[in-house]
Amino acid sequence: MSKLSTVQNKTIEEYWSSLDELKKQLRYREWELLNAHQETDTNIGGGKSNRISDTTGNKAIILAEDKNYQHLKNIITTLEQLYKELDHDQKTIVDMRYFDKQEAYEWSHVADKLYMSVQRVLRKRNMLIDETARRLGWI
Repeated sequence: MSKLSTVQNKTIEEYWSSLDELKKQLRYREWELLNAHQETDTNIGGGKSNRISDTTGNKAIILAEDKNYQHLKNIITTLEQLYKELDHDQKTIVDMRYFDKQEAYEWSHVADKLYMSVQRVLRKRNMLIDETARRLGWI
């Protein structure tokens, strides 16, 4: 597998840790784009508008053209799809280390739960990070 930088590893771990926050940001960005201030037409009786009258189509175009929205959507979709495909051990790692906000599990706690060594847990975590980076197009 390709070697990621420390910053890239931390960024991907942050994505996993803040998946709920990313979803909130995506919903807010969608609301922000679709409820933006619409300027009123001061050219009364003038020429035709260059906008399509299809409101659903307009919404889709607005969302598709916004890079921030598409970036957030890509991250969320990638993480959710990858989580569905993880094996039991990797799901436990993600659940304990990144999703559980009540406890701050150390790698030794995760290893004890999975009945394996800390090094093996970290190898599984590294495989998860590498696969996430690959699916995000980083490697």
